[in-house]
Amino acid sequence: MGVLKKFEQRLEGLVNGTFAKVFKSEVQPVEIAGALQRECDNNATIWNRDRTVVPNDFIVELSTPDFERLSPYSGQLGDELAGMVRDYAKQQRYTFMGPIKVHLEKADDLDTGLYRVRSRTLASSTSHQGGPGAA
Repeated sequence: MGVLKKFEQRLEGLVNGTFAKVFKSEVQPVEIAGALQRECDNNATIWNRDRTVVPNDFIVELSTPDFERLSPYSGQLGDELAGMVRDYAKQQRYTFMGPIKVHLEKADDLDTGLYRVRSRTLASSTSHQGGPGAA
């Protein structure tokens, strides 16, 4: 990852963290969707000129209050966020190694309004590997 990209991520984290602490705002699903798109962009791996692979397994860590508010909807929210990632990947001509999954987890070290996204690329258990935007 380039120096400029790292600087941009640190600046974004600082600004978002400051606003969340000052305004005590709750995390909104649209913020998570944007973070998942950035996670794809930042972790895209070019395999050849026709194939760029992005993560397909995402864990969104939320503060305790945000997790408690969103966890009753975690199944539906995870499915909708996975669909948004799939649509974004199709627009960007990204591919996946397996099905897209988005999980919510509680992180005790985060304040309300803050979140963290972790991702990884997991291969499908079948021999089929999807084309652009496949999941």
